[in-house]
Amino acid sequence: MKNIPRVKTGIKGLDELMGGGIPEKSTILLAGGAGCGKTTFALEFLYKGAKEFGENGLFISFEESVTELKRNLPFNWDLDALIENKKLLIVRYDPYQYEDILDLIRSNVKETNAKRVVIDSITALNLYVENVKDVRKLIMDINEQLGKLECTSLFTGEIKNDVPQQISRFGVEEFIADGIILLLLNPRGSELTNAILIRKLRGALHDKKMHPFKIGEDGIIVYSKEEALSESKVHSF
Repeated sequence: MKNIPRVKTGIKGLDELMGGGIPEKSTILLAGGAGCGKTTFALEFLYKGAKEFGENGLFISFEESVTELKRNLPFNWDLDALIENKKLLIVRYDPYQYEDILDLIRSNVKETNAKRVVIDSITALNLYVENVKDVRKLIMDINEQLGKLECTSLFTGEIKNDVPQQISRFGVEEFIADGIILLLLNPRGSELTNAILIRKLRGALHDKKMHPFKIGEDGIIVYSKEEALSESKVHSF
């Protein structure tokens, strides 16, 4: 396997599952049901990028405001310091004006010199763009724009917890993405536990087992040495 430059997520245990990190300048679909931790994962990807690896980040939200994102973050991270030092930019974008999204991405990436970009969430576009074909084209255009800007990007996408085989809502995300990371709520007896699966990582060797993860006080911990056992139909992967 050829040596591909990697972008480390900084999330404990995750990078080793991907052979050292996300292949540089690729797009990853971070898919999962409600409450799986998609936004938390995405924010940690940007936070650790700016804090530990000197890579500026851009977070474009179609749902939560900056205040809501900071309020709901389960960690005691000083996002304000990164924002003030122009290491991190969080933009709440009105999807009703989706025609301008490409200009927004281009201008903000160039303004902040962002190397990491998060789009949260792709699924929300369906609330504002009625025609599914238009949604698919918009997703493809966003992905193409980020590729031209040479960013490493995460798209979050919501799937139904009871249908884990459904990777995307619009049938295009999993094909344009270079990688797919699934976050799952894994039934164990009378409780749900968090599990992660690297479903796809184009051009790179990666772990293909499901592993447990927890959201701790200082960040997410992926238990890469442990296998998440399931009583659900997740085994169909």
